[in-house]
Amino acid sequence: MKTLDELDVKIIDLLRREGRSSYRSIASRVGISNVAVRDRINKLIREGYIKGYFALVDSTMIGRGVSVLFDITTNPNDLQGVASEIYKSEHVTRIFEKAGSSQLIVHALFKDLAEMESFIEDSLYKTRGITHVSSSLILKRHKYDPSLSV
Repeated sequence: MKTLDELDVKIIDLLRREGRSSYRSIASRVGISNVAVRDRINKLIREGYIKGYFALVDSTMIGRGVSVLFDITTNPNDLQGVASEIYKSEHVTRIFEKAGSSQLIVHALFKDLAEMESFIEDSLYKTRGITHVSSSLILKRHKYDPSLSV
């Protein structure tokens, strides 16, 4: 693993908190030129430290206020196929594979409980290799920060 210098850490932290910052703004905060900032950001992208940029959308504002975590158990040989199939759903935002078991944790967003029920019946229950599904409705989010501090 490569190590980051102090300027790279500062740049990543600024982008993490304010992803739309201009090179000029970042340059004035870290004390180097705009061109140097651009070159460092391009290097961080090229080396894989920065994976991309995105807008963090409030799911309730777009009519997807029902947030659910699914614990899905699969046959061991079907785990990757199940993950690939679930990945295709527009409702699914994240899929995690648990260590030491044939289980996935899946986060999904729905407009209402009927849409969630339809997803369970039409997608999960019909996916080959799934042996058990349990769900937990998320009532309140206390922290949500998809970025990483360096």
